[in-house]
Amino acid sequence: MSGTFQPPAADCPLCPRLVEYRTANQAANPGWFNGAVPSFGPLDARLLVVGLAPGVRGANRTGRPFTGDFAGVLLYETLIKFGLAEGTYGADPSDGMQLRDCRVTNAVRCVPPANLP
Repeated sequence: MSGTFQPPAADCPLCPRLVEYRTANQAANPGWFNGAVPSFGPLDARLLVVGLAPGVRGANRTGRPFTGDFAGVLLYETLIKFGLAEGTYGADPSDGMQLRDCRVTNAVRCVPPANLP
């Protein structure tokens, strides 16, 4: 096993059902991220928050876990309140918010059809 962590590429081909759905989303919403959503935060964080999968109008649109939907508002405002994030959550990856000793990811990296990973 390699000691180097490699996240899946945005165009990851490993799950044919998810690739098909992702391709359809790319055609319908070409300005969206529409790819395998990378984790957010430092690799050596003490706290790992794991969601099930990206939301179709949230992380699938923005490219950052829990960003762009109501779950993100709850999560990131709570992390800021308890000092695990700094900055302002603006529901967009360019909002400048940074995680501190916390990492956010999803068990499944691509948005699933019918919200069924």
